[in-house]
Amino acid sequence: MSFTKGHHQAPWLARIAGTLAVVLTAGLASVAQAQTGTLAGRVTDAAADAPLPGVTLQVEGTRFGAGTANDGRYRITGLQPGSYVIIARRLGYNPQRQTVTVSAGSEATANFRLQASAIALDQVVVTGTAGAQEKRSIGNAVTTISASEELAKSAAPNLGALLNARATGVTILPRSGRLGAGPSIQIRGRASLSLENSPLLYIDGVRVNNSTATGPVGVSGGLGGQGSQFGGRLNDLNPEDIESIEIIKGPAAGTIYGTEAANGVIQVITKRGAANSAPQVAMGVEVGSLSFYDAVNRINTNYAKNASGTVIPWNGLQQEIDSGRGFYKTGQTRRYNGSVSGGRDLFRYYVGGSYQNDLGIEPNNTLQQMSFRANVSAAVRPSTDVTASLGSVILRNRLGADYGASPLLGAQVGHSLLFPATRGFFAVSPEIPQRLYDNKSNVNRFTGSVQVTNRPTSWFTHRAILGVDQSAEDARALERFAPPDLAKVMSPAAAGGRVGQTIRNNTLFTAEYGGTAKAKLGSAIVSTSSVGGQFYRTELNTSFLGGFGFAGPGLELVSAAATQVAATQTQVLNTTIGAYGEQQFAWRDRLYVTAALRVDNNSAFGADFKWVTYPKVSASWVVNEEEFWTLDNTIQTFRLRVAYGASGRQPNAFAALRTFTPVTGPGGGTAVTPGSLGNPDLKPEVGKELELGFEAGLFNRLSIDFTYFTKSTKDVIVSQAVAPSAGFPGQQFRNLGEVSNSGIEISSTLQALQRRNVSWEVTGKVSTNKDRIEDLGGLPSVIATAGAANIVGYPIGGIFVRRIASADRDATGAATNILCQAANGGTPIACATAPFLYIGTPTPKLTGAVSNTVTIGRNLRLYALMDFRNGNRLYNAVELLRCGAQLGVALCDVAYNPSKYDIKYVAQARGQAVSLGTTETYFQDASFVKLREVSATYTLPERWFRKRASVTLAGRELKTWTDYRGIDPESNVNNAATTAQTIDQASTPNLMRFIATFNISW
Repeated sequence: MSFTKGHHQAPWLARIAGTLAVVLTAGLASVAQAQTGTLAGRVTDAAADAPLPGVTLQVEGTRFGAGTANDGRYRITGLQPGSYVIIARRLGYNPQRQTVTVSAGSEATANFRLQASAIALDQVVVTGTAGAQEKRSIGNAVTTISASEELAKSAAPNLGALLNARATGVTILPRSGRLGAGPSIQIRGRASLSLENSPLLYIDGVRVNNSTATGPVGVSGGLGGQGSQFGGRLNDLNPEDIESIEIIKGPAAGTIYGTEAANGVIQVITKRGAANSAPQVAMGVEVGSLSFYDAVNRINTNYAKNASGTVIPWNGLQQEIDSGRGFYKTGQTRRYNGSVSGGRDLFRYYVGGSYQNDLGIEPNNTLQQMSFRANVSAAVRPSTDVTASLGSVILRNRLGADYGASPLLGAQVGHSLLFPATRGFFAVSPEIPQRLYDNKSNVNRFTGSVQVTNRPTSWFTHRAILGVDQSAEDARALERFAPPDLAKVMSPAAAGGRVGQTIRNNTLFTAEYGGTAKAKLGSAIVSTSSVGGQFYRTELNTSFLGGFGFAGPGLELVSAAATQVAATQTQVLNTTIGAYGEQQFAWRDRLYVTAALRVDNNSAFGADFKWVTYPKVSASWVVNEEEFWTLDNTIQTFRLRVAYGASGRQPNAFAALRTFTPVTGPGGGTAVTPGSLGNPDLKPEVGKELELGFEAGLFNRLSIDFTYFTKSTKDVIVSQAVAPSAGFPGQQFRNLGEVSNSGIEISSTLQALQRRNVSWEVTGKVSTNKDRIEDLGGLPSVIATAGAANIVGYPIGGIFVRRIASADRDATGAATNILCQAANGGTPIACATAPFLYIGTPTPKLTGAVSNTVTIGRNLRLYALMDFRNGNRLYNAVELLRCGAQLGVALCDVAYNPSKYDIKYVAQARGQAVSLGTTETYFQDASFVKLREVSATYTLPERWFRKRASVTLAGRELKTWTDYRGIDPESNVNNAATTAQTIDQASTPNLMRFIATFNISW
């Protein structure tokens, strides 16, 4: 009975207990609220008087902070009564401090009006430093890009486009304009003869896959797989998820990254959300068009004589348009983004997703990509913060065919009289690659990291990072079984189809630890001591299988092929382990001296070579904060900096190893045969760099950032022929070379006009670069053919040809009595015995950009960006095929009207030019100026939606000014990092885009 009675009373007891808990909780909260205070306010742009979202407010000396919402407001709760210094920071603005007194149970107000500035010495950077440091304390150049701002202006479709022309010394090299193409990147030119010259890529402190030239590999003998390996992993990241990008450019800044950072480091920092911020929801829709602008006029018109001797012009694209079969269409780009971010007290979060569905200018080039990112930061204890970052990408990319058997190449080197069976197109007519060739790249990628930061005492902080980047690619080069209407113009083998499937699994693992101790040494000096270690491991597993000869239509699997090719499988492992120590002394928070040392080992080093040591020393001096500085009315900011450091580049994975190749032995047994000799003494290439520079802010309007660098890369790896007596074939890699690089980098921003309702900002960037081979270890410098060669005293991949000195015309206008320049500039000699002379470099000597941003009122912003490159040459292989009669018939007008052209050009436009090496005219000046981006953004009045909304209309790749005779001076299919010669083989150029974007947030 009592049990039953008690059972019936339990709900009443629960209600009473719940009520007491609520009352008690409310009471405790009320007491806590009464014991603490709140700080709130609004941050605006001082010039435009507009709210500034994304500003970070930090209570100095504490872990309290917040971020501004779209209306520029912020709120920080839980502050104990007292006086605090509050600092407001936003990239592109001068930080501002205020001292505020907070009282218990009340709300204090601190409003900020931030001045725009390109020089923010209090900006915190994380790249190239042992821990997060203010820019003022770093002795090397660090470029920071505000991704959200630049994306809003540029409508950049991917990370490569977002980087382009926004950092001095950084060159983006597109492989193709097709959807899914991945560019390669060079920072301060090239310094290696045989290794990659690309920088490292990090996302939130974790090293990630930045491979280029990915995609399907076709089965030997087929045409469909040509030009399909132009994909890359750089553009997998959704630009909307990026908060900022930090770039360091060489060994002077890359010491703590060790044996892989000689080419620089790019760190992508994703969005985090703001503490003490209500949930911020953002949504965006982007739609636009893609087109091959003025394609008919950019594709060459070819010429050939018919049977009666009449010269017939032929333009492949115009012919197809006239017959209703134009092989280019207007493509579409569509992207949908959404995110929610915010935080409460010591918790921050950001969750974002996007879906992109693009249609290219050809039916077999499409891109579908889904991206998801979740970042969470929390204070699990008063002394411990944990940050987790998760990102995933699902990519379905149809790459199409480029520069091989593609409609573009077919039109460039075809003629109706030369290839009547394919309507004049070289190799195949356009519908064959567009209907039958389907090169696919399906990628599933995951990037995740956890960072734990602990402050056991007020003077010591340490952190640990664990992260993984895993990408799985299924790439298929498919040539479908041809239907009867196409099979009749194809060989039986080609009509039967074929497929090659490449499976790549690439995993990068990062583990890092760093600890920093700070101590005051008297009233003026602060000592910062850091130690740390890093472990990196890369594993790449690749498998290939394929076959040809399908039994009928609809069959696309390797198992359905009548003949299967031999399958292959490879595994590449590379491991780096290193440790570093860094010591910095700061004097009165204006003079900083830093020294560091790192030791490294890498699995690709030779067995007899173990550890390598990389030193670093730097200094930074904020001169304008000295008491003797009297130029405050003219030069408000002036900082001097100098840095010297070393870092390296490890050999290729198997270069040091002696290998053997399995073969079938006598009687069908297994055996091995010598593969490569290897080199047990092989060590990394080591780059040592000196940077000198300054930053200055003048008249509260003009900022200047100047850097001079000089770098020497020693122990450069070159290949040397193996002596037959060694018993191994081929080449051996040895540390024999030395390369030097030098240049200057200048970035400047001018606030040309600052009024309440109108502002005008001009930004300019200029970089120079010079590379030179200083030593090749005594290897003979022999030039056997025209083109790129590595010769001591000249740039990497310097271009050498036999230069025509003179020629006569015969009665038809053709060139006769052709003579070439002698080595000493003396009397011209026969070209067959003339020396090869240097004519230029494939690396731009000068790059730069100019942008203008005009803001009218609080609602309208106009923007334009032009960039340029100068001083490099590009090998126009298409013009050589056309004019040099490489297909058996000359297709250029010069062959039929030679009297209209310079006699030296006539002399090179003939079949013997290649064999003689007189091909100077085909190594053309690739300098250009481009109108890269134009946009107009209108911020809608908030009363319309009661939310912050904007509409942007943007155009990209609008106009190119160049003397280059090919389609595009940026078209460069052979620009892989280790390729010395740059070649234009009729790859699709960067496509013109017109984009409309609608963004709304609340």
